[in-house]
Amino acid sequence: MNPDLAALADALEDDCVAVPDSGSDVCTVCRGHRAEAEQMCGSCRVCRDRLGSACEVVPVSLYCKPSPMRDRLRYYKDSDDAELRLQLSQEIAALVETFFGNSRIQLEDHFGEWDSVCVVPSSDREPPHPLETALTEFGANACGPLVRHLKRGSGEIGHRRPNAQAFEPASAVTGRRILLLDDVFTTGARSQSAASALRNAGAVVPLVVAIARRVNPDWRPEVREWWDRQTRQSFAWTAQPYSDE
Repeated sequence: MNPDLAALADALEDDCVAVPDSGSDVCTVCRGHRAEAEQMCGSCRVCRDRLGSACEVVPVSLYCKPSPMRDRLRYYKDSDDAELRLQLSQEIAALVETFFGNSRIQLEDHFGEWDSVCVVPSSDREPPHPLETALTEFGANACGPLVRHLKRGSGEIGHRRPNAQAFEPASAVTGRRILLLDDVFTTGARSQSAASALRNAGAVVPLVVAIARRVNPDWRPEVREWWDRQTRQSFAWTAQPYSDE
């Protein structure tokens, strides 16, 4: 693990919110909030129904709007200030490097090993994705080798609108075990569409890792209670044990 990035991540820990493992109100796919009568949240159900399946997601942290984490995830890509983009990109790289440096063995024990890592492509931005650039530029390699396995496809995609044709393989992926890496998980449309494209091409996608899973605490009172409960939990860089429910 890159020691400089690990040291930087220590300073970012207060911006991170613990991700739950399981529970009667925890989505079994994305670890977000769900109604107790359901096994997964509404967004993951949409992805499963439209794509045929939903890949399990492991977020590093939860976040809400407004928050320092939200600003970091937005402006490392979109700030007009080049120096700020560089600073935030290093912080993003530190989050990824420290998570995998502490959790990769545990993740592989549970999900199986992977031979490469693919950043989920943007739906409207030309490659390379800023996350791919940040990891490469700052030497964040604890996750494994980055390979641009996917490119934008012909299918339309949007909020809660996954599409199996939104992405397509950029090279032969049959028999590969590919971990998908995304910066933000909101409804899962992009990451689940990317997973579907790889699976349809013959690859195995053991999991999706997202730097942060967005939560809207103001959506319903029970979501606010759920969010407040998680903010009271201690955050750890080591991935929580994942149940087999």
